[in-house]
Amino acid sequence: MAVFMKAARFIGDLDDEFYHDERQRDVWNEASAVGFQLAQWSALVGAALLPWIAGRIGAQISIGVLAVWFVISMVTITYARAAHVDLYSTAKTWRPRTILAGVVYLAGIAGIYAQLSTPIDQDVATWAGLIVGGLVGGGAATGGVVWYQRRERRRREEEDARDLADL
Repeated sequence: MAVFMKAARFIGDLDDEFYHDERQRDVWNEASAVGFQLAQWSALVGAALLPWIAGRIGAQISIGVLAVWFVISMVTITYARAAHVDLYSTAKTWRPRTILAGVVYLAGIAGIYAQLSTPIDQDVATWAGLIVGGLVGGGAATGGVVWYQRRERRRREEEDARDLADL
């Protein structure tokens, strides 16, 4: 079992006797999904409002909130994928709530940009930070694109292998 799965089982306490009863497990999973969605939406809305309400400090906090929001989302998707469940194979990705989440996210990004795009001062450290941040952000974006392409290629290869095995 991979380190990630061991850590996830430990964090989720999935070996507890509580999970042996099927109905109890199903209800708890539904309740966890509701709680997860509530936490995700709260973080997203809070991160979108903070720059507009609290200014520059709120924008900086929003960056952290959005980073945590993103990491938790990716860990959840990675756990499901490690258990051989691909949510993208059956999910409708362009539902109204998905579009709403995208709009709220973009409102937060716009607020962050509006608050942080005007420099407080013009010293060398500010410009150095801008350059380093741009390079790190560009590298992260490039890494994300490469990761996504590899994942899709791997998924297609697995589907092709399953299709050949079914013949």
